[in-house]
Amino acid sequence: MNLHETGDVTTPVDDPCQFNPAWRSMVAGYLFSQGIRCEADFESIAKTGSVTVTFQEDVDEKDDHKEEVHTKKKKPKKGEKKEKRKKKVQTKAVRPVPPFDTNPEYRPFASDKWIRSMVYMMDARVSGNHLADEHVPLRLADMWYHEMDTEAAMKKRIEPLLLTEIGIDVIALDLTGLASVQPAIEAYERLYFNCRDENFNLSGSLQLVQRFAMPYGPLKTFLRKYEELDSDGFVIGDGRPIAKDSDVWRAIAATMGYEALMYVWKWNMRAHGMKNNSVEHMLELSWKVAASRLFQDLYNGDIKHEDAARVLAAYTAQSKRISEDRADGGEGEDTTMALLAIMAAAAPKMRELVEGGEGMITDNDIQSRIESQLAIDKTKIHDAGKQVEAEIIDAQIADAVER
Repeated sequence: MNLHETGDVTTPVDDPCQFNPAWRSMVAGYLFSQGIRCEADFESIAKTGSVTVTFQEDVDEKDDHKEEVHTKKKKPKKGEKKEKRKKKVQTKAVRPVPPFDTNPEYRPFASDKWIRSMVYMMDARVSGNHLADEHVPLRLADMWYHEMDTEAAMKKRIEPLLLTEIGIDVIALDLTGLASVQPAIEAYERLYFNCRDENFNLSGSLQLVQRFAMPYGPLKTFLRKYEELDSDGFVIGDGRPIAKDSDVWRAIAATMGYEALMYVWKWNMRAHGMKNNSVEHMLELSWKVAASRLFQDLYNGDIKHEDAARVLAAYTAQSKRISEDRADGGEGEDTTMALLAIMAAAAPKMRELVEGGEGMITDNDIQSRIESQLAIDKTKIHDAGKQVEAEIIDAQIADAVER
């Protein structure tokens, strides 16, 4: 899309997986410069690609009245021109707005609510009028985008978070601590970093997310001895700039996700979207990054043969450890959990005693039993000895023989 005084702007109509992140704000700025202000202008562009303008035009005023017969006409002197009276008349004309007039595929942009709101907000600011409530989030997003380009700028945090899978509501809480600021985050995404779909979910185009995260390709973090930078800060012969911290943050967000980004920022202790804040999880993410980087270095031949042998030995040791973990607890863990579930289902249940029901023991029963036991303990027993026991047994035997 070629815009006057702006140049080519790639929009989703031109390339759905590689468009300019701020295409909406650029289109809105162009329409504002073309004098588009009201809803009627937008409707006209959406239908015909042009607008109807009203202007005043000077025309000759015709003298229709007849002069009286007895009045003598005053003849102009020789060389003097007769003056004609002028009057101003309002005239309407159709003015095309390129490229909407010649490219109908761009006309739906005039119906986009974010582009319209941006134009209305710009008109209110230029006119000095009070901003409407719906324009306040757009003004805040515009301020974030045009803030001084430093690593401490708000947009350096918003853009990496938008490249993660986390929701807009969590982003608003992490950055501002206020759920009410969510409309400003949404406005920033729509106008300046449009990497999400209509429902504010991360775009399904991996190429689009990768392009937004690393617009110049894989990050270049250092210069080799034989490399130099040009006047614009790009590596001669390579075409990439040296990555800054914010560039690394976007790459981490797009490739590793929200939790890895929180560990890098050291926000993991208070981040609203953290599901696993354990050290083991952080080490797991570190292993994934290291393995991915080693794989790329091995494939590119950046590792010498001796170092490659050490890397493979480390891979072997790690694979063995993973295999042992699975044998010890990985595969058996499911069986253990199933067995515990069966035992929980078959475990005896405690019977709930109801007052007055079967098995219920009252305080009086307990007190009576205690008193009986004390009485038994206090009773004196006279032991006659084993001799008496023997005499009784002999008597019982003799009695049995006589019978």
